[in-house]
Amino acid sequence: MSHDLATLFVVGLGYLGLLFLLAHQTDKGKIPARWVSHPLTYTLSLGVYATSWSYYGSVGYAYDHGFMFLTIYLGVTLAFILSPVLLQPILRLTRDYQLTSLADLLAFRYRSQAVGALITIFMLFGTLPYIALQIRAVAESMHVLTKEAPPDLIALVFCITLTLFAVLFGARHLSSREKHRGLVAAIAFESIVKLIAFLGLGIFVTYGLYNGFQDIFLQAVNNQELTRLIQLSHNTVALSDWTMYILFSMLAIICLPRQFQVTVVENVNEDHLDKALWLFPLYLLAINVFVLPVALGGH
Repeated sequence: MSHDLATLFVVGLGYLGLLFLLAHQTDKGKIPARWVSHPLTYTLSLGVYATSWSYYGSVGYAYDHGFMFLTIYLGVTLAFILSPVLLQPILRLTRDYQLTSLADLLAFRYRSQAVGALITIFMLFGTLPYIALQIRAVAESMHVLTKEAPPDLIALVFCITLTLFAVLFGARHLSSREKHRGLVAAIAFESIVKLIAFLGLGIFVTYGLYNGFQDIFLQAVNNQELTRLIQLSHNTVALSDWTMYILFSMLAIICLPRQFQVTVVENVNEDHLDKALWLFPLYLLAINVFVLPVALGGH
């Protein structure tokens, strides 16, 4: 094992251990309840929306389509702005009738167990390739950084870790209506780490490798291949594409199983959604402010 691989292994193991410890201590009541039930913790847990797509997807999509990468986050922002008429009614419905998943919600709405079963199967087949993309992102990142560890082995270790975490802090709860406070706390902490990592990378590229936003965009203007990415006129022509992507990302808040879980099921206070209405869009703005500079600067 090389020095680089050993370092990454220790850091990764330590980080996962920290998440396990935080979740465990929260479940044991060792973390103050006012912290776990704080609106900011709830808002940060919504950051589960930002997966490997938030770097690989956003940066890659920004390089191919310019400002259109913003549609993935504008739709989510719009969904939270409209939460009084979109999210809060769903939150009240699930709370009053003790619904714990999107399948439960639709089965209740259409009074049909068959609808619930169909939605469950659909989400299963829709989620598997999505999880596979996350695993691939982790495995290939480690491989690129070390040039030593086989991606298949990394992926296997990562899968085992995910399974263990899910069993310990998700599936082991006896009641599906029980709140997973440890899991929420771990996700909230992870959202802070992601934000710091993304901002750190963006600042390094923008102000370390270049002399700020102006320098990157001026160089892009002088590059014929990159000019198209920063011309708003080019990026706003396909209005139908923008509309479609914004609509899909709005639906993601409800239709993505993990997002439904943290947004609706794990909500302990309806007032927290009022705070998230403006706090979560700010989080998304912060996590995306350097996407285009990184995409242009990387080229």
